[in-house]
Amino acid sequence: MQYTVAKLAETFDLTISGDRNIVIEGVCGISDNKTKNLSFLSDKRKTRMAEESDIPVYIVSMETKLNGKTLLHHQSPEYIFCLISELFSKSKIKLEKIQDQNVRISQSCNLHPSAEIGFNVVVGEDVEIGSNTKIYPNCVIMDRCKIGNDCTIYPNCTVREDSVLGNNVILQAGVSIGGDGYGFLKHGEEHVKIPQLGNVVISDDVEIGANSTIDRGRFSRTFIGKGTKIDNLVMVGHNVSIGENCLIVSQTGISGSTQIGDRVTLAGQVGTVGHVQIGSDVTVLGKGGVTKSLLKPGIYAGMPARPAKVWRKAIAKLYSQKKDL
Repeated sequence: MQYTVAKLAETFDLTISGDRNIVIEGVCGISDNKTKNLSFLSDKRKTRMAEESDIPVYIVSMETKLNGKTLLHHQSPEYIFCLISELFSKSKIKLEKIQDQNVRISQSCNLHPSAEIGFNVVVGEDVEIGSNTKIYPNCVIMDRCKIGNDCTIYPNCTVREDSVLGNNVILQAGVSIGGDGYGFLKHGEEHVKIPQLGNVVISDDVEIGANSTIDRGRFSRTFIGKGTKIDNLVMVGHNVSIGENCLIVSQTGISGSTQIGDRVTLAGQVGTVGHVQIGSDVTVLGKGGVTKSLLKPGIYAGMPARPAKVWRKAIAKLYSQKKDL
């Protein structure tokens, strides 16, 4: 895979400053410092590092200058860098024709002809799978699931019965969708399992990281809104509702029936109790504990979570004490 600077500029509508004929063979970060590669500069503090690197071409903002480098200008350098990086994506595993594989697909499955199914996949009754969707080896799609167009389901994923995936959904390896919610009723000395009869609904453009789990609702649905991105090792409990364009970072745990608005960020290892609300445009910093509803937009931190300014002052006061802690 090789592209000239001129070809990249033409394809992505970029302005060139420098040698149009340089051939690019890959992409890298500034610290990777690879020749024949393309990188980007969005942090002016790294200008000197970029100028001293062996990387010949950078994507930069319209006003940025770098001595001795060919530049591709765009108002959002990192965004364009992401698009160009896709050109250099390497192959994963070839999905052969379905009849050539050890695949079990129910006759009642409505499978679009352009969908691709990997080795050792099991698809249940009355499942719908849309166009250009790819399901990689060792996945199980259980009864009555609906999977939209252009989805990618990587190896070893399980999509339990009645789950709904929109278009352009990505499940990284090992994701579990629609497992039973954690519901038990104490009866005498026993813990009796509460039936979990709902489902999971995942909207368009959602990505769920490796080994994350989304539990089904008890009677209704667990819901993930459009454009939300969930990291690896995240736990979403039953009947949770997550809004649009949220970022849920690794090892976060969201307890049952929590309601989360749009554009919410939960940083690493955030935890919530159940039945709380988190309003739109809220950020909870790493290891924060949400013990009551946070409805006002802003940044929160600590356990229990408080406005970040309050938490920082409390921590500063704590560590300013003369006695050893």
